[in-house]
Amino acid sequence: MKEGSAKRQIAVWVFISGGVLIAAAIVTLYTPWLQFCDVREVVVTGNQYATAADLVSLSQLHRGQTVFSVPATLTRRRLEEHPWVKKASVHRIFPHTIQLVIEERQVVAWSQHPSEDIRIAVAEGGVIVGRNESISCSLELVGAKLSGWEFGDTLEDLRVAELLGELGGNVCQLSVQNIDVTDLRSIKLILENGTRVLLGDIAQTQDRLVALNALCRSREFQVDRYEQIDIRFGGEATLVPRKVVRR
Repeated sequence: MKEGSAKRQIAVWVFISGGVLIAAAIVTLYTPWLQFCDVREVVVTGNQYATAADLVSLSQLHRGQTVFSVPATLTRRRLEEHPWVKKASVHRIFPHTIQLVIEERQVVAWSQHPSEDIRIAVAEGGVIVGRNESISCSLELVGAKLSGWEFGDTLEDLRVAELLGELGGNVCQLSVQNIDVTDLRSIKLILENGTRVLLGDIAQTQDRLVALNALCRSREFQVDRYEQIDIRFGGEATLVPRKVVRR
């Protein structure tokens, strides 16, 4: 009987101790006035164009929260709503700091407004991130349909954004100066040396870019010799040589 009573007493003490610890944890996490591991500083790193003030505001972090109670996943999603933010992460630095680590989108093209003297910067994912002053890319995107021409608007067809990513701004080790997507069944590129590349339907461009780059790696091929490269049909390239100017 004594042995059973002792076990019951131990169980009761374990239960009480566990309850006290849980209560203390709840008080620590959710009682702002305790000021134990409360958020006193928010540090933003990795941002160049998105301002720290805008990001902190978007995160909805505030004094009085504890470091433990900050919802990291929700905060990350809020930050990634900013047009410049490609990826974000949230780190707790004890005892009083939250660090927001930002990876910004890269500008991949620019596009001319059809009726106004405005150029907009198109970043990864097809997001508009700025106007004239933010453009640091030479690739012109022609004929793309947009949800609008303001900060945060996007390309209507994400396949165009994917194509820009696949190009990476280069074909055959030459910069692409112009990509015309006015007709998505007939995509055209113009390289820095003036060579036109006919890619055809946007649904086939990935395979055709692979074929084109394989062609460019062949020893006998010199892209500067050709005025036009047509790879729209069956993986076979039709090459139009440049006209020789005789003097």
